[in-house]
Amino acid sequence: MFRAIRTDQIKAQNILGGPIKVVVDSETVGSKNLMFALGIFEPGQGLVPHEHPESEEVYYVISGAGTVYIGKDRREEHIKPETALFIPPGTIHSVANTGKQKLTIAFFVAPGKETPKQAAK
Repeated sequence: MFRAIRTDQIKAQNILGGPIKVVVDSETVGSKNLMFALGIFEPGQGLVPHEHPESEEVYYVISGAGTVYIGKDRREEHIKPETALFIPPGTIHSVANTGKQKLTIAFFVAPGKETPKQAAK
């Protein structure tokens, strides 16, 4: 069923160490194949290293600047608005707001059914 969702009315949850607004998933709208969320990070905030064993993920930077860390070696990828990143299943990744303003990222995960696994330190 079609749904229009006001993201400003969704309360952020602390997920993987950062403030995440889950917009679309099986619980919010009954999605079967997609999870969509927004991360809204103040300077210094971010997500802990984690992986999605079976899901692909796309990060799309809406505003702000930061750093995404990819793989076990934590390779750095600097991000800014209009940057999109594709993250294959099983790839360890994390993000940090390394800028001076709020960092907003859209996260698209498909199939998005499994709970992300926090990577070992």
